Amino acid sequence: MGTGPRGGEGIGQLDPEVAPLFSTTYDPQDLMWLPIFFSPSGKSQAAGQQFLERIRERTEDRDVPVSEATVTAHLAAAHEWGVAGPDGYDHLKRICHPTLVVNGNNDIVVATINSYILQQNLPNAELILFPDSNHGSHFQFTQSFNGYLTEFVDR
Repeated sequence: MGTGPRGGEGIGQLDPEVAPLFSTTYDPQDLMWLPIFFSPSGKSQAAGQQFLERIRERTEDRDVPVSEATVTAHLAAAHEWGVAGPDGYDHLKRICHPTLVVNGNNDIVVATINSYILQQNLPNAELILFPDSNHGSHFQFTQSFNGYLTEFVDR
């Protein structure tokens, strides 16, 4: 989901236009997911509102907020992952497990091209790109995603 290979395009650093979306203060704060996970279109933003309604239904035993230390560690790991390996994408060719690669057609967090790179280099990979979607395509197309995933796992 919305990921890419070591040394993938733009993985080592967030786009300068995207990075501020993670540090902007919203009221309520979960509104930050609308521009990060969903495209700007009305249809995608409506799906984003439905996503927020679903996650807000859970009022007990919610995850604790992510700490600054965790954010810092994640950014450091992403930066390191963004550095190309000595064998380029050749290491992917040795991963023969069935792999389902899923993303939005315009992921602003981990560029969609990285999903294509995974599919082209993993010998047993399938690629699904959802239309008019971003980093949260699985939240926008929940039923379709669940169907694809169930079918893939059941094989």
